[in-house]
Amino acid sequence: MEKYRKVRGMHDVLPDEGIKWNFFEKKAKEVCELFGFNQIKTPVVEEKNLFERGVGEQTDIVSKEMYVFKDRKGRELALRPEGTASVVRSYIENQLYLKEKISRLYYFGPMFRYDRPQKGRYRQFYHFGVELFGGKHPFFDGEVIYLLSSIFKKTGIKNYSFKINSLGCSECKLKYSEKLKDYFQNYKGQLCDDCKIRLEKNPLRILDCKNKNCREISKKAPEIEEILCNNCKKHFDKVIEYIKEMDIDFKIDKSLVRGLDYYTRTVFEVFIEGEENAVAGGGRYDNLVSQMGGPETPAVGFAIGVERIIPYIKDEKEDRAIYCVFIGEEAKLWGVKNLSKVREKGICLIFDYEERNLKNHLKIYNRENRKWCIIIGENEMKNNQVILKNMKSGQQFQISVENLLDGIKEKMKC
Repeated sequence: MEKYRKVRGMHDVLPDEGIKWNFFEKKAKEVCELFGFNQIKTPVVEEKNLFERGVGEQTDIVSKEMYVFKDRKGRELALRPEGTASVVRSYIENQLYLKEKISRLYYFGPMFRYDRPQKGRYRQFYHFGVELFGGKHPFFDGEVIYLLSSIFKKTGIKNYSFKINSLGCSECKLKYSEKLKDYFQNYKGQLCDDCKIRLEKNPLRILDCKNKNCREISKKAPEIEEILCNNCKKHFDKVIEYIKEMDIDFKIDKSLVRGLDYYTRTVFEVFIEGEENAVAGGGRYDNLVSQMGGPETPAVGFAIGVERIIPYIKDEKEDRAIYCVFIGEEAKLWGVKNLSKVREKGICLIFDYEERNLKNHLKIYNRENRKWCIIIGENEMKNNQVILKNMKSGQQFQISVENLLDGIKEKMKC
């Protein structure tokens, strides 16, 4: 019989790893809600041109990596490759700008890119991100960076630091692009094929190229700092002032541009010590909402690559589940009736209804490295009690049904 395997570039999140995923999602949401952010959920499928217009036709994401298909009416659709364009589309379509001056949104879900699979990079991957609409002051940039740092702290991730830069406003970016075009024109013959196209269409993208030769040429390219206008310089200085005040570890990287066309002014990425690739990144995008048909709206946000940070989350979760052994059919009914009341109070109980003797039950739990079990047999029913057993130490405790909840809580502390 044929054995089915997962599609290349996809991956399964198995139960042991899922514990870390659930922990990260819970803590990240808690931090966002402390900052006043609310969750938004957008469809996985969007119109293809949403990303062409929002992300940029010359980005690798749009030109090379999107999953595109036609529906039965011939409309070109795409699996979303990133979250910001979808959130912006929803923000405009549902006129969220009429409901509140500043909208704070967060999202969590799968994205899709036909990329080369490697460590921490899959073709279906998950982003946790935030988008803040309506905030023009540079301290909003700082707050979003602080929020991202707070998520890392809350989830126990250490040895991370930020790289930060300013791309300037639209006018600064245009001037910078012209300056870059003049510079790279001198090295056109040495650029990779992709960068030769970028040179004509969007020279800024050359700075984001992963080709070693292109990266070497880029090291001596003009820096954006040289042409930033006074307003952009002041904006960036205020962002730096904020993150210094919040004791966030960072350094200014004048070559940082990010891989998406919509960014203006502040851009940033997060790196964990020893890792070559960023695990999170974001920035300001003051023109995207209006470019997609909405009102003039300043905005800033970030996204975390969840697969990239999961290995850095410690598995400190203690097994607090209690496995319940019933010896005999009557014990099953008696146990379900009495133990279900405890489960309703927040204690994790896992019932095993299979007909085995006690020795076999305990042998299985030992092999599975379980810590706690409850045993119910004829004597326990007769005495209106249960046995709570610590599988690690071998200790057993008799707990009366009347004191079941408090008794379990007390003994499991030991």
